[in-house]
Amino acid sequence: MNFILNKMKPLRTCFIPLLLLMGILVIGGCQSGQKRSQVLIEDVDQEASDVASSFRQVFHLYPSPAEMLSVIEMAEVSYDESLMNSTDKVDSYLDSKSRSTNLGVYMADLAYAALFGRHEATLDLLETSKTLAEEININDAVDESMIQKARENVEYLDSLYEISNDAFMNILSYCERNDRSNTVVMVSAGAIVESLYFAVNMVDVYGTAEFLMQHLADQKYTFENFLNFARGINSDDPKVASTIADLENIKNIYDGINSGTGGVTIKTADDSESKQAKKLVIGGASESSQPSLTEEQFNQLKAAIEELRNNIVSGTL
Repeated sequence: MNFILNKMKPLRTCFIPLLLLMGILVIGGCQSGQKRSQVLIEDVDQEASDVASSFRQVFHLYPSPAEMLSVIEMAEVSYDESLMNSTDKVDSYLDSKSRSTNLGVYMADLAYAALFGRHEATLDLLETSKTLAEEININDAVDESMIQKARENVEYLDSLYEISNDAFMNILSYCERNDRSNTVVMVSAGAIVESLYFAVNMVDVYGTAEFLMQHLADQKYTFENFLNFARGINSDDPKVASTIADLENIKNIYDGINSGTGGVTIKTADDSESKQAKKLVIGGASESSQPSLTEEQFNQLKAAIEELRNNIVSGTL
């Protein structure tokens, strides 16, 4: 199987190598009011060598919730509002850790609602995220202009997806610029856990929804990458240490799964007959090269993710 990835906006270009490494499909293109359909996405001017060299520059980065949840587009699943954290709970988060991690949770919920074109839910979640961002003093990361943009483009599914992605990227970028790496860890932990929570709850029975099962196994690398970054933070903040500890149970399950045997190769497709832009063709995604989950591991992973997620949204951590 080959995947073709495109040149993204400058801020998101750095995510391409990790997406290749993790075998995550980035889905593009959609029509207003409809679920987004899979397309082959083109690279305009970035050579394969440029992508390979970027691996060394972005070892600590990981995909946004919108990118993690793009798997929804390949699976025949329905929107389930009950999976999202209620925005009514926002006032119950009183300390910086619960506010930060639940900001990440709401960011994943925002991506989920946007992918399904749920206009009111998207706006509500943006408002909730703005409230939490203000409470942890990162006001500029999600501001009124972003919410106004969403209101003006509420009928366009592509715009909702882009806004949800930009909101998360703005939070990470703002925190990095203002030496708030501890906040990055907590927000990202919440977003990753909520994205995994959606994924495990979209699989009804082990052995069905094969694409979703593979997506879950692939997140081994997302998780690994994030924890490497979190552990590298030079912080004596006990909230960072406790956030890392919260994730240990999920990490231990991922550590035990079959990692696969193959590698990833990158080459530039040569199509001299076509006027299309250059493409990067990513190979090495055969079944034997990919991580895989046994039924026991899937059940363990689902239980661990649900327990941690429910503790986060209840504010008990």
